[in-house]
Amino acid sequence: MVNTSYYIDKDIIDGPGLKPDPSVYHEGLDVSRKITQFGELELHSELKAHDSDDAFVDPPEGTDCRDWRFESFTNAGRKSRSQLIHYATEWFSRQHRRHAFTIFLFGTYVRFIRWDRAGAIVSKRFNFKSDCSYLVEFLWRFSHLDDVGRGRDPFVRRATPEEARIAHMELEEWKPKAERPVIVFTVSGEDGKAREFLAWGSMSEPRSLTGRCTRTYPVYEIVTKQKYLLKDAWRAHSLSPEADILRELRNAKVEHVPIYICGGDVQDGVTRTDLYVTAEEADEGWGDVPAAPPSSKMDGSWKCGKSWWRITQRFLHRFVSSVIGKPLKNFTSSKHMLLVVWHAFIGHWQAYLRCGIIHRDVSANNILITSDGGILNDWDMAKKEKDIQRSRRHERTGTWEFMSSLLLAGHHDRAHTIQDDMESFVLIVIYHALRYFPHNKKWKTAFILSKVFDDQERLPTGEYTGGTARKNLFLHNDHIGHDFQLSSPPLDRWVWFSIDAVKEWIETELEKSIPNQRRRIKGEERAHALRGTLRLPLHIETKPIPIHQRDLDDHEIMADFFADIFKAEDWPAPADDKPYDILLDLYATEKSLKRSLVPESEDIGRSGSSKRSKPSASGSRRQGSETQRSSQIRTHEHELEDAGRSGSSSKRSRQSASGSPLQGAETRRRSSRIGTSGKQRSRE
Repeated sequence: MVNTSYYIDKDIIDGPGLKPDPSVYHEGLDVSRKITQFGELELHSELKAHDSDDAFVDPPEGTDCRDWRFESFTNAGRKSRSQLIHYATEWFSRQHRRHAFTIFLFGTYVRFIRWDRAGAIVSKRFNFKSDCSYLVEFLWRFSHLDDVGRGRDPFVRRATPEEARIAHMELEEWKPKAERPVIVFTVSGEDGKAREFLAWGSMSEPRSLTGRCTRTYPVYEIVTKQKYLLKDAWRAHSLSPEADILRELRNAKVEHVPIYICGGDVQDGVTRTDLYVTAEEADEGWGDVPAAPPSSKMDGSWKCGKSWWRITQRFLHRFVSSVIGKPLKNFTSSKHMLLVVWHAFIGHWQAYLRCGIIHRDVSANNILITSDGGILNDWDMAKKEKDIQRSRRHERTGTWEFMSSLLLAGHHDRAHTIQDDMESFVLIVIYHALRYFPHNKKWKTAFILSKVFDDQERLPTGEYTGGTARKNLFLHNDHIGHDFQLSSPPLDRWVWFSIDAVKEWIETELEKSIPNQRRRIKGEERAHALRGTLRLPLHIETKPIPIHQRDLDDHEIMADFFADIFKAEDWPAPADDKPYDILLDLYATEKSLKRSLVPESEDIGRSGSSKRSKPSASGSRRQGSETQRSSQIRTHEHELEDAGRSGSSSKRSRQSASGSPLQGAETRRRSSRIGTSGKQRSRE
């Protein structure tokens, strides 16, 4: 046991350094250079001076536990609980653990906490000054456990010096930002034999204690001398193993998706916190993931509160695939960006046609650039269409910034469809077009991204809803306006075509809901008539649902337009089409404008000490710190508008996918729909 209370861990990538109270390490660990090492922590202790620092409140004797709020909501209690969770999150992110233990000592009391990826189990408090037997027994038992009993993953080990040397040489391209050890994963091959892969730091570390907590590693296999991508995640029990999905896609020869190599669910890698939650309790809330089957459930009558729908059983899922891609935002031109998205769209299309699989989490972070184009990655939320349709409760899945308008609105009785995913592809292109390429609404970019991609509202139930701004962008061109124009003509045509296609689909879906509403009202009228309580006649006029083929009925029409747009002859020259971050440009312009309005003496006096606001993230929250400058940028619109409009005051006529001029708003968006077969597609 080492006193780490005064020494921060300098290897934390995000956030301030943490100084946990006395920490337990393996004997023989060298702490002369670094005293606090979350990567080596075996047992965590948190010490507080006062009884009032307790993060929890035990129910009085005779109280129904289900009606008791266990969490303390005093300032001291909230602070303690936040600190405990923060330490546990960093601990789990730095190691491969199935579970871990914390000793929480406050004043004269102690609690034990067991953490895993489903949640935490907290003991009743006891007075260790009057009876320390529980604490002594716990420490004795813990000291006699092996590494697996203490929570370590037996299929991950520290590399030998020679293995570390090889990893440093072969994986230099993905060298971690902070110091990380080289580790070795043991993964079961398709023939049942164990395969070992070297890893030197993950490409991202999960910042949450519970949930999927996905980590991806570029890895090197010494035997084959090949580099692969290893994915490590805690899948919900209700989802199909991603490895099984990728194996099926591989066998069906689906293009532009990761090629499955080996791996799957890890032996004995399963959470235990959920075992104390019954299926009935888990179904009481609006949680997206149904409860685990009742088998192996344990007596949980002691637990407090009712919010058990937040806890779900999870399995450790680890597999290897063939492609190590680069983030979508690394594209080199508007044509390159659209090509990468097009390849991902093909992968989505083929997976649906050949396997009946819907991805259900199409987002910017799940589209990767490869040497020959792009791939659609992260199939962990994917499901067979037939399984989605027959589910008794539909999950709302996806990444908020790119989820479809109707899913965001909270229609839980609506199954996730391929059209929801196709809208996500459109949103991805719109987001990157707005942020990285010149257009005539540059001065509004931060506002548009914030409204369309970040807007949300928290309901009293704790659920988030939104999508109104997103829906209105498609239906009424809100926020961008009817005159929105990108500097890349083919990208501009693709965006307007796609906005029109999504608009048509949303209108049709909204029309579909009207007959259902009318049937419900008729039923209510009949019931009221039988009881004699009908007061007002209720009638809703409905419009006939169009019967012609819509652009998003399936992938085909959009696929045709994708293919045709690359034949256009008016793509900008690569030198004139390099992407740049408009948000950073606006941010720099704003700072310059503000500086010019400050008296020189005051500006000098405050140099280096002015406070900078931290705008919220637009688009994917995982795209890095530069994304955080979107919604709170305060622009001087009278100056920025002039700057944004310079050079674009004269309107350019929009052109079809093949390059011919189009006249009028409707014509520009609707007239050119030439398929790969060369035949004109009729809307009627």
